Amino acid sequence: MLTWNDYVSKQLTGTGNVSQGAIAGLDGSIWAISEGWGVTEQECKAIATGFTNPSGFHQSGVTCAGERYIFLSGNESVLRARKGSQGIHVAKTNTAIIIAKYDEPIQPGQCAATVEALADYLKSVNY
Repeated sequence: MLTWNDYVSKQLTGTGNVSQGAIAGLDGSIWAISEGWGVTEQECKAIATGFTNPSGFHQSGVTCAGERYIFLSGNESVLRARKGSQGIHVAKTNTAIIIAKYDEPIQPGQCAATVEALADYLKSVNY
């Protein structure tokens, strides 16, 4: 059985399609995070809440690990934000959010496919 840290290190950053990753509960509690990445519970909670009401992201952007990203788009299952040549892709499952950061040369689509595949798997096993 994989641990939450295994999901971050093997299924996200281990693919080469994600620079940093985190998995947090919908309440903001951090279940696992890439070593040295400073995402906070407060940021996770704000991001999780943003799935329900993303209007705040349009004005203030999305803050992740102290970095402010410009909100690009979102729906009930995915949020996207960018800052220069890097960005974040967030997917929501039944009980968690998966936050992934990418930097060049990783392309946004590579990161998105990796994150959404993990989200689909976690939803299929009731997470």
